Amino acid sequence: MSDDENGLSTPAQVEALADGLSACADQLHARIKEEAAAIAAMLDGSAARAQRLAAAERLFDAEQELRQRANGLYADAAAAVVVKLGKPQQAVIALTQAAAEEIRRITLLGDAAGLVAGLLALAGGIATAQAAPVLAALETIRVQIKAVKASLPPKPAKTP
Repeated sequence: MSDDENGLSTPAQVEALADGLSACADQLHARIKEEAAAIAAMLDGSAARAQRLAAAERLFDAEQELRQRANGLYADAAAAVVVKLGKPQQAVIALTQAAAEEIRRITLLGDAAGLVAGLLALAGGIATAQAAPVLAALETIRVQIKAVKASLPPKPAKTP
């Protein structure tokens, strides 16, 4: 694999990943807004409403942190290059795009917590410019995407 194919080996590749993290934050924000509307419709003081509100607040905080980390990657792209990652850039970007799609499709907002934690770990790992934490975060994201997909209701069967 040449250096050009090695993911996160140039400032432009780190910026492209920051774009992906920003897109994930955008999807998370849209999902939080939907959840806020659903919570507002719950006029009672039930424990379920309180739990949903707490989960939404935690994810809003995580969204803000994800945006801050993405912005930090933009600002420090040259310093955040991760050499010897061993993963093609397209695979890294595809994973963040898949995460954004799963955040958009998620039915229970609490299911997003693990996925967002993986994205935050990815951004943090990149800031260290070390391959090991980045690879660990990528694996966490892959596992969380599978878990989110498993929790989604099955698609209706197509009728011929």
